[in-house]
Amino acid sequence: MAHIIDSEFYKNGWGTEEMRNVFSDRKRYQRWLDIEIVLAEVQAELGVIPSQAAEEIAKKAKVELLDIDFIKEGLAQTGHSLVPLLRAVQRICDGSLGEYIHYGPTTQDIEDTGMVLEIKDAFRIIFRDLCRLEKAILELADRYKSFPMAGRTHNQQGLPITLGLKFANWGAEVRRDMERMKDTHKRLFVGMLHGGTGTMAGIGEKAYPIIEGVMEKLGLEVPVTGWGSSRDNFAEYQSLLGVIAGTIARVANEIFQLSRTEILELQEPLGEHYVGSSTMPHKRNAETSEFVVAMTRIVMNNASLGLQGMMAEHERDTRSWRLDWHSIPESSIMMAKALQACTFVVEGLDINEPRITENLDMLHGMLFSEALMFHLGEKIGKQTAHHLIRDAILAANSSEKTFRELLLEDPEIGANLSREELDSVMDYSKHIGKSPEQVEAVITLSRELGFNDTEFLN
Repeated sequence: MAHIIDSEFYKNGWGTEEMRNVFSDRKRYQRWLDIEIVLAEVQAELGVIPSQAAEEIAKKAKVELLDIDFIKEGLAQTGHSLVPLLRAVQRICDGSLGEYIHYGPTTQDIEDTGMVLEIKDAFRIIFRDLCRLEKAILELADRYKSFPMAGRTHNQQGLPITLGLKFANWGAEVRRDMERMKDTHKRLFVGMLHGGTGTMAGIGEKAYPIIEGVMEKLGLEVPVTGWGSSRDNFAEYQSLLGVIAGTIARVANEIFQLSRTEILELQEPLGEHYVGSSTMPHKRNAETSEFVVAMTRIVMNNASLGLQGMMAEHERDTRSWRLDWHSIPESSIMMAKALQACTFVVEGLDINEPRITENLDMLHGMLFSEALMFHLGEKIGKQTAHHLIRDAILAANSSEKTFRELLLEDPEIGANLSREELDSVMDYSKHIGKSPEQVEAVITLSRELGFNDTEFLN
């Protein structure tokens, strides 16, 4: 084991079987061979190679038929990533029919187009899981759209919000990520068969119909030009994964922070086999959220490798596309696990409603400072009201009397604010602003934008 995502013991904590399979060695080899098969079929249809050759290549270009030890030995001897695979197919083809495999393209054509097909499968998995996460988040947003809680700024209690608004904020960001994926879709899924320097000379006079036929069969778009040294498509994919990772990290980190003993408003579901601390049985650690943050940090960091790969030289530069072999599978696999884990937490989120309400009262009414300032300001002026309320807050922090008591004792405040008015102002449900409306707006927008979600799942 050389990497945690392939570890016999830990791989399921750092990735999913489904996404690992997308990037598995044998699956990758078969993708490359499938591209070669399609190329031979199209070339045969256009009379470029004998039809018998295309039939034989389609019959023999199967990983399960090949001598894997022969391929490994060839890789060790040549250091070439594709030729030993092609030779293994050629060895088992009848007569000289195997000579027609890989007839015209260069290695990077096959491997980059194969990477695009891998990304296409990874894209579908990630988009599907974002749909599920968004659904879980918006269900919570709708349920708690009017439930007051303390809003926090600069890590301190600020003004009241609703729990539903917090969830809606997450959901809106997830939806933006999904729309970003939809937008990048048309730029990502483009293949290439343009040859060594991108001229298509090796494909011959029928280059355009060959490329168009191959891409149609593969379900990819035809590029306007070869992109061997143009890595912006792969950089965009990795940057997009980085943005999605940032979203997931923010959700997981917020749950992690709100689960701390002193706050205890949100907690992860325990799960059937929950262990917690090995030495402190009383602890309910937010371990899943911690793992999500750890994995997403790697994904965000890998985005920079995708961007560095854009700096390539001349018409072909192996230094660039070899970076993608590392960062794209790693980021995709960890992103899939992080999404799965985050969704598990959100779907089973333990919401401590009494504690949320209790924390609202932690400052004994100081969260109403803004509302009181504007209410008093109508009578004595906003700036004067601000100074009086600020003085009451400072006094409350240094005495045993509550903020409310000090407000009523102040002569100027008492002359302009009755006990009944104070009780009316100090009602959390009256100070959640347009939180419910914003929640409804997020849900409505998700429905409007989600009309074509299924197109990106197929």
